[in-house]
Amino acid sequence: MNINKCEDEKIHLIESVQSFGYLLAVDPVSCQVKVTSENLSDILATPVFPGQSCFTEIVEMPDNGQEILSSLYEQARSTDRRHSYEWTFKNKIYKDGEWHQLVNSVIYASGELLAVELEPSPVLAGSVSSKWTPTDTDIRPLLPSLFDLPTVEAVADKIASAMREFIGFDRVVVYKFDKDYAGEVIGEDCHEELVPFKGLKFPASDIPSQARALYVKNMVRCVYDTDAAPVKLIPSLSESERSPLDLSLSMIRGVSPVHLQYMRNMGIRASFSVSLIYENKLWGMIACHHREPKYVEQRRRLICESLSQVFSYQMHGKSIEVKRNSFQSRQQNLNRIINSLTNKSNPLDEIKNEQAALLNTMRVCGVAVVTPNSHYLIGRTPSFETVSHLFHSYAKDSSGESKTTALTRISDDIIANFKLNGVRGLFISPVSSRHGYYTMWFREPVDTTIRWAGKAASESDVNKSLTPRDSFDSYIESVVDQSKDWSTDDKLLIEGFEQLFIPYALGMKSSLDSQVAKLEELDKAKDQFLASISHELRTPLNSIMGWTDLALMDTSNHERLVEALNVVKRASSTQADLINDILDMSRIISGTMKLSVQSVSVSEAVQDVAKQFEAGFAAKNIKLSGYYQDEHTTILADKVRIKQVVHNLLSNALKFTPKGGCVTISGAREHSNYKLFVRDTGKGLSEEQQAHVFERFYQGKASHNKQGLGLGLSIVKSIVEMHGGDIWVSSDGEGMGTTFYVTIPIAPVASPLPKTQSTDVVEGSAAHSDRLSGLRILVAEDEEDARKFLRLFLESHGAQVTLAKNGLVAWRILNETPRAFNLLLSDIGMPELDGIGYITKIRGSEHKGIREFNAVALTAYAYTADRVKALKAGFSNYVSKPVDAEELLTVLEMYKPEGE
Repeated sequence: MNINKCEDEKIHLIESVQSFGYLLAVDPVSCQVKVTSENLSDILATPVFPGQSCFTEIVEMPDNGQEILSSLYEQARSTDRRHSYEWTFKNKIYKDGEWHQLVNSVIYASGELLAVELEPSPVLAGSVSSKWTPTDTDIRPLLPSLFDLPTVEAVADKIASAMREFIGFDRVVVYKFDKDYAGEVIGEDCHEELVPFKGLKFPASDIPSQARALYVKNMVRCVYDTDAAPVKLIPSLSESERSPLDLSLSMIRGVSPVHLQYMRNMGIRASFSVSLIYENKLWGMIACHHREPKYVEQRRRLICESLSQVFSYQMHGKSIEVKRNSFQSRQQNLNRIINSLTNKSNPLDEIKNEQAALLNTMRVCGVAVVTPNSHYLIGRTPSFETVSHLFHSYAKDSSGESKTTALTRISDDIIANFKLNGVRGLFISPVSSRHGYYTMWFREPVDTTIRWAGKAASESDVNKSLTPRDSFDSYIESVVDQSKDWSTDDKLLIEGFEQLFIPYALGMKSSLDSQVAKLEELDKAKDQFLASISHELRTPLNSIMGWTDLALMDTSNHERLVEALNVVKRASSTQADLINDILDMSRIISGTMKLSVQSVSVSEAVQDVAKQFEAGFAAKNIKLSGYYQDEHTTILADKVRIKQVVHNLLSNALKFTPKGGCVTISGAREHSNYKLFVRDTGKGLSEEQQAHVFERFYQGKASHNKQGLGLGLSIVKSIVEMHGGDIWVSSDGEGMGTTFYVTIPIAPVASPLPKTQSTDVVEGSAAHSDRLSGLRILVAEDEEDARKFLRLFLESHGAQVTLAKNGLVAWRILNETPRAFNLLLSDIGMPELDGIGYITKIRGSEHKGIREFNAVALTAYAYTADRVKALKAGFSNYVSKPVDAEELLTVLEMYKPEGE
């Protein structure tokens, strides 16, 4: 085999299994055994002949055996997962050192066949039964507490120790992959005789791309013995006309010769790996090594597969927590700097007074603000002439379009010919390319060292595969004369600085006549943007963290675990939608949104989107009707963006139309345009609301009764106008429904189309206690997942809990049974009656018992002004989301009745 080409090797079609297992592949239609492993006769008393033997002759099956096989195959194929299944063999089968008729197996779909895997081999059966403890033992000690450990590395070490104790290997390491899939060992537990790997980096080519794809699909992998001979599948491909058997989901798949040699070079005979996957991406791996042959039994591997999902969320959750804390600290510093500067009459000149704080927060040595007429240089930067040269070299692509540039090292040619004043890193961001405004950020070089596991690693490439190397000794690579990478957090802070400060400052410079109105508008947008971002991104994050914590409190509760994973999925989708809206608006503001123009049938695009909403409308018993004339009429447009327009309009209609209402979508050619309208029987819009509905961040009446960032219709309007079209809204008033109209030109316009233009989580593990015993709490929270979580969390600490879905329902319950409660816990942002309105009603009640209730605000509105507003309105105390478990418990304990 040419080991230099192992990236091309189809390892899932290897046509062999490892010696500790046995395989049969059955045609679910004919019940005929098509393929077996060559060693199957070792455990079966009855010979099996591929292509001749019938599976129903080997195992006990009822009269409808073929239907059962077909059903098993369809289930496995549709889920694309392996499943456990118990068979009763007609003749005894050798397993676990004895002959049995009832045998567990793993089944999965492999092409058009149902694969059945049995293990272990007779040679291993005795050692398994004598060495392994029962697999129904308590596995909770294997789950380290996420919140007791300060860093990702500490969590990784704990996971490595737990896994090593569970499976008994010489070494267990936890890898974390970088963006190029090079792996760094961030956690380890190993035998004292071994040289530690922690801190070493392994190149991406150690795990080729096809192997990484398999690790996502098949999360556990056991290599029993590098010296064990592989067991072939029969009949072979050369002896038959069959296709190669897909072993992607196999637990006994054979091992590539290249990987076997790699293991031998590392000095190990056995390995076991567990994938760490987050959002369907390979985040990292747990790799286990042993110097002697070692078998991990099938049931124990399946337990590790389940544990991998929990470990993945623990690792990623801690990573997000550490990153979030750092980012929030930097963001608070930047907000203070911006607030300080925007109070000055000449912000760009006054920025020097905040220079040290700004450069430290942004982790740069200097910054240049580029305008059409001049450059403003702050901190340590190259000269004015050199900054101009750098701008013209990097700010635009070959076609002249503006671009974002992120460099850790400026080109050798520029370094040799220009005085850079010690600068090596450069980030150029278009603030408004249309008007010629940019920012340029500079970084000094930072010398770093990388400890590679073997010298060859430093020359690896993610797209090439590594020839098995002879040494894994630590090799130190020095990286000099380049800056640190520009992280996602760096880019977000730069974007925030540009959106909140640069337009403000340039507006001050450009026109004294209009400066007051423009500054007020930008300041309002800043406050709305920060408040909305803080609230809306905290809410799904609360769900992810809270339900993960809740699931870890009782890992044996499968139903709760499934519910937690569903919540995490919903919250992640919500957060992704919010981020997409932010990115779209950023592209629109900066003029970098591009259209991919093609011929589009509007009626087909509309109907495609409408199908996505059928279930949602049905759930609310809303009648969705569609009428399309001139169905074959096409327009020149970006199909994806046109669908985005329709999706947003239908989403609004679904959101604001009550149960039992009607939504109509209709389209027809009108002169040289295609006219589309979406009409609902929802809450309608006042004249004032119609005048502002397409404005950025607009969310109706000033209240906390909001969802989202208020960007959707603003983005829709921009997209329609980029297509040369128009959009407007019509409503007879509140309660009278709303109609949105969209027109798009059928033929190209005179000028070409422009090319650019939670839930609540409590942070901290919280075991059951009686700290809240005696408290009878009425909880007002509009988010269903949050309500369920608060009930479970508070009740687990001894409280009696009653739930209300908003302030209005809570107010009604409180008036009907005031003696049933002794504490109120309320969210701020709720529909119908928000938290501020709710507490205002309570403090104004004529009933003294209600008027004097203790009330605690629990909300994602986390700024100081929000706290002051809540306390002034009448709340006794205030806790921000996501809250610390201990903080919440401590606050609520203050209101326990005396004697409890």
